[in-house]
Amino acid sequence: MSERASRRILWVAFAATVPLPFFLVETGWVPAVRLLLLAGVHGAVIAVEGTQGTVAIAAALLLAQAALGLAALWVLAWGLAQGLSRGSPRRAAAATWAVVALALFVTTAFDLYRTPFRTPALRGNLLVLLE
Repeated sequence: MSERASRRILWVAFAATVPLPFFLVETGWVPAVRLLLLAGVHGAVIAVEGTQGTVAIAAALLLAQAALGLAALWVLAWGLAQGLSRGSPRRAAAATWAVVALALFVTTAFDLYRTPFRTPALRGNLLVLLE
């Protein structure tokens, strides 16, 4: 596996699993894809209702936080991919998929996320967050 492919795979996995802090009305810890999902919902409301009120501000804030988080995760994936690609391509592929599997395991086994937009369970794992 090339370093480029490893970096992209890791970045997508990190975007879907790594909890990032965010602020909207309250604070929380969710993956970047959740922030993009919420921004998309706000975008749908803007398309139907218009940009009056605070919906446009909330959408912009969510998009900005998602963009910052995705940029930081890209740097993390870049550095990790460089380290993993120092060996043979087979070893790099195995190490990349091992990191992805570990990230998925940890985020589904433990309650790492906190979101004010879900009641009654404000804390949960990846499966609870995306249901």
